[in-house]
Amino acid sequence: MHSPEISHLSVHNVNTALFFIRENWKSGMTQAMMNMPFILNAGNNTGGNPSAAYTSALIGGLINGFFSGSNHSIYAPTWVAAGFNYYIVQQYGYEAVPWVTIMVGLQIYILSHLKWHHLIDFMPNYVIEGYYLGLLFLIANGYIDYAFGLSDMHSNRGFQVYHDRFEMYQEFFRRGDLYYFGASIFIFFLLYFGWKINKDLPLIVLVCLTGLLVGILFPTERCLKNVYGDVSLKLSFIESGGPHFQPDMWTLLFLFVYAIKMTFYITIQNLLCAKGAEYFTGVKCDHDKEILCVSLTNICAGIFNSIPCCASIRLIILNIRVRNMNRWSSILNGLSVLLFYGIFSRYFLQIPLYFVSGILLYSAYMCPTWPYLEMLWRTKRRLILVKQITISIICVYYGAIESTMIGSMYAMLQFAEKMSAAASEIIVSSDEMQKNSLIKRSCIKQQDGNDMELRNDSLGIEDDFPDTQQFKGSFAIYRFNGAINYINVKNHIAQIKKLPESDYIVLSFRYVSVFDDEAIDKLSLMIQALISSQREVLFTGLNQGMIEEMRYNEYMNNFYKKHRKHFKLLGS
Repeated sequence: MHSPEISHLSVHNVNTALFFIRENWKSGMTQAMMNMPFILNAGNNTGGNPSAAYTSALIGGLINGFFSGSNHSIYAPTWVAAGFNYYIVQQYGYEAVPWVTIMVGLQIYILSHLKWHHLIDFMPNYVIEGYYLGLLFLIANGYIDYAFGLSDMHSNRGFQVYHDRFEMYQEFFRRGDLYYFGASIFIFFLLYFGWKINKDLPLIVLVCLTGLLVGILFPTERCLKNVYGDVSLKLSFIESGGPHFQPDMWTLLFLFVYAIKMTFYITIQNLLCAKGAEYFTGVKCDHDKEILCVSLTNICAGIFNSIPCCASIRLIILNIRVRNMNRWSSILNGLSVLLFYGIFSRYFLQIPLYFVSGILLYSAYMCPTWPYLEMLWRTKRRLILVKQITISIICVYYGAIESTMIGSMYAMLQFAEKMSAAASEIIVSSDEMQKNSLIKRSCIKQQDGNDMELRNDSLGIEDDFPDTQQFKGSFAIYRFNGAINYINVKNHIAQIKKLPESDYIVLSFRYVSVFDDEAIDKLSLMIQALISSQREVLFTGLNQGMIEEMRYNEYMNNFYKKHRKHFKLLGS
């Protein structure tokens, strides 16, 4: 028997383990090399030592490989938490950051029991696409200084160096090295055309190793070592105090509350990556396991004195076909971090900045799904394209998480507007004498928005007819179809008000699937208005669950008690 953790890694014996290592070493090493600038920057922007981010990358890679709910996840220190961490370091010192990291992990675990992360399934694909299109500009803009041989955007200050992008690029062209810029563009096109020719060739690894060789043979000050200093992997345990950090109860309570926003951002970032991988690769993600995995990762990262961590990139792993990957890729990514940034860190930081910049520009270019965007343009679905571009602009100027929240809110409001159409059937009586002839002459109107269909055939509606021996006079039957909720109840009420004058109004709930509290409250007001206009109101098709819901409304409860002998229950 194999434990679930071992089985889902497809490791049943030494031969299969070696097979998957051979299949995934390229993607694992590629991610480790490509993520190096992101990892260093995430650690640096906390205001502490960038080496702390290496620990998160190592722990994230290993834990993700064993416990993740996706085959395509790569965990790394999260850039969304950098600003929060910087504030904590300024107030309490770096010693407080690992405590917050543990709190983030615990809060994510608590959130996982609410199951709200499954709501990510309802996010439209154009929001995800807009997010990744914006990510292209965020990565390119955030690291474009490397292309000019500069490091202005990585100054460990925690705030924007330039007032606007126009001023920034002016300074880059004035102070930067245009030969470096040309070399960066050359590296980008080398990767671009190399991927077109052979998608299986690990070009990122080859370019990184070439850059390492160039840096060793021709040392230059314009390298990662000059930006971040001597940085290497250092494992240590969380500290219980520091010069500014004395963890009393009130301090821990403040940090716990402060960590809530960070937890919210990290959870959304993780789910966005999972949704992107699921959509673009067609491979399902277990969101429950994914949330538990990121929770465990942050708890362990905090224990080992490191910074928050979450999913990084789930799309096509650059020039490696993503469908050939499994969780071994993440484990090998973690082991590559140990190898490159632990044992050989003094050499890898000597890679010239134009090599790093070329790789980052290429990774930014690979974020959007260009064939999908081309398809939208070719099929003249320009409105969706405009929505994606709008979300990407919001992403660049206001943040990636904010853009997806705004995009999702817009999509939800659009969906609510479409669902507000009240689907119903209306049966109007004009003959109180002959029931059979009444069915043939009934005007049955299907309403869904502005759509209307008139039919004169019998639709098996006898069960909704009032007892003609007991109720003498004309009547109108209004049959609700589908949901009655706060979105469409107003339109239902508007249609009922337009019913022709009749002695009885029959409300049929036979085909109702959803019945919420707000709809009940508004229906009760309408029923009061109908009764005050001297018209009798009858209910049919109610089930016991609906009656129980109605009892929470005082008027409807009293109405049921008074007239329940006239209620026609479902199945009776």
